[in-house]
Amino acid sequence: MTIMRRREFLQASAGAGAALTVSIPEWASSSEGVMAIRRPPQDFLGTLPHLMELAILPGLGIGLVEHGRLAWQTYVGVASRATRTPISSDSLFPAASMGKQVFAYGALLLVKDGKLDLDKPLKEYLADGAPTGKWSEKITARHVLSHSSGLPNWRDDKELTAAFEPGTKFRYSGEGFYFLQRCVEHITGIGCEQWMQDRVMKPLGMNSSTYLWRADADKRAVAGHRGEDPFDNTEFSRKLFAAIEASGKPLAGWHHEEVVAAMLKDKPAGTTLMPSELSPNVAFSLLTTVNDYSTFLIRIVSLPPDEAGILQEISTPISRINSALGWALGFGIEHEGAQPRYLWQWGDNGGWKNFFLAHPESQTAIVTFTNGDKGMRVVERVMQAATGNDQAAFLWI
Repeated sequence: MTIMRRREFLQASAGAGAALTVSIPEWASSSEGVMAIRRPPQDFLGTLPHLMELAILPGLGIGLVEHGRLAWQTYVGVASRATRTPISSDSLFPAASMGKQVFAYGALLLVKDGKLDLDKPLKEYLADGAPTGKWSEKITARHVLSHSSGLPNWRDDKELTAAFEPGTKFRYSGEGFYFLQRCVEHITGIGCEQWMQDRVMKPLGMNSSTYLWRADADKRAVAGHRGEDPFDNTEFSRKLFAAIEASGKPLAGWHHEEVVAAMLKDKPAGTTLMPSELSPNVAFSLLTTVNDYSTFLIRIVSLPPDEAGILQEISTPISRINSALGWALGFGIEHEGAQPRYLWQWGDNGGWKNFFLAHPESQTAIVTFTNGDKGMRVVERVMQAATGNDQAAFLWI
């Protein structure tokens, strides 16, 4: 999991202004109801094997959502250069940061239930292990979900502090999501993995997804690749899963504290586990399939009437990155010129590169998972072919 530390997404915008506005600013004004996302043309799809060969990319999976259904999916290549197992609809991909949106949706359901206040300081929910420093008392769930808390992506020491006043500008933070995960555990009294299964994944039918591990994952998980070489960074999740299975203790009881205690049991005294090394971790440890993640995107672009408030929260920009990009609650927002306004996120766990675009106005979305360190170069081509537009997000990430 230490791979996540190698890229510090600390981009900050200058002159962000009032960050917590509920109106849609000029830079993110709505589009005119265009059909935003479609199946890439067949002539482009025919070039995928060649593009993958150029990018040394072993495999990929793509899912297209249209009007409440998975309208199309395709799989090309292998799950591992070592085993040559073909990528398929059963393949489990590490979603990396794209697990944040699934959790954000769960957190907003908790808000809808009246159990989480977006504007209440998180220290009032959980003081133990909370951020410290000048701005720590002001950090809220709204700040965390919009990446405006001021917290780092992942810290390298034991102190977690904000670099600026929360709500004043953008700073990408996995640490913030992990702290909010711990707050949700405290509010619900349930370990995050079990709570997410019960509140989000099972109700939506995401039956292959987990922030932990699965008994069948050894056969289904897609290996990451650096160039030609497969690699695996799932050792922690595998060991924790085995410890939980052997303990006889219900999954609901496995909070942050229990996970840390179990995984430090046989380590030298004084050993510290940082959040960037832990799972379940909503910031990066989601294992999922193209089918499951498409199911989630179906929900996001077709939210029912009783979740209209959630649609407003995930599509109203709060923190600004630049003239084309910003962040709402949980979701990136992209809008430039006459292009449609997309929801988006990328995923990068080193040897896996993933991306989704969603367009609630047309009820369409597309997700692409890959298993190579240069996979994002192919993903960008897929997104261009599916929308007819260049995506500003690829210039930023």
